Amino acid sequence: MPIAIIPDIDEQRCIGCALCVEICTSLGPDVLRVKPVEGWKRGKAFVFYPERCITDGACIGVCPTKSIFWMRPMNYTAGQPVPLHKNGVFINGWAEDAAL
Repeated sequence: MPIAIIPDIDEQRCIGCALCVEICTSLGPDVLRVKPVEGWKRGKAFVFYPERCITDGACIGVCPTKSIFWMRPMNYTAGQPVPLHKNGVFINGWAEDAAL
């Protein structure tokens, strides 16, 4: 698997404003999307196309709740959505601090 530098989005802090999605789309990479979340009107941002990320950090800069953290290395499968994390562990079982 290739290694990518991508944003890490804290779903608990994300308010679904989609500013990160808008700036990422307008600058060209088009990495982020908003997914519907049960009980939440606006949804939550998540990384959908990690292979497109240009690591400019624009999404981090526009986030009003600072729910997008510094970019970090992560394994991913090209063309597949990156799994979101819950309580520090990725849904697919990858630990946040796992050695790459």
